[in-house]
Amino acid sequence: MCRHFDPTPVEREKLKRLIYAATRAPSGGNQLVREIILVDEPQSVELLRSVVPSFLANSPAAFVICTDLERAAETMGRQGRDILSLLDAGAAAENIALEAVELGLGVSFVRSSTESAVREALGIPSRYRVDIIVGIGYMAKERPPPLKGQKPIIHHNRFGETWIG
Repeated sequence: MCRHFDPTPVEREKLKRLIYAATRAPSGGNQLVREIILVDEPQSVELLRSVVPSFLANSPAAFVICTDLERAAETMGRQGRDILSLLDAGAAAENIALEAVELGLGVSFVRSSTESAVREALGIPSRYRVDIIVGIGYMAKERPPPLKGQKPIIHHNRFGETWIG
């Protein structure tokens, strides 16, 4: 994860590779309900940043991963609309992140608490849910050290039985 980006734009060929990676992510029920908006014009990125309070990173580009809720409900039912589609969005975001590392780029994941503002800013119809925004760009040379998180809890075979690696 990266919260400090260099302002250098990401080259079109690298963006194409990131899109390719995102579109190769698995999808629940093998249904295409995920749609992606590439935002790379500086004015559009700034507008997106202005309506997403949690979008703290200064990335020069972003992928906005959305779900067509009507199509998801029609093809996969309520579970597909409410759960599988979120897993699909996460898989696409992770594919972007993995390819970004290969390309020497950094990423930042955010979930917008202002979904209606994002829809308005990017012209997204109301039947779409904005699932995740992936900021993308070159990492700044000077950046603070990563935050240290808590130790993960790993169970072994059964809940409550601690994994001892």
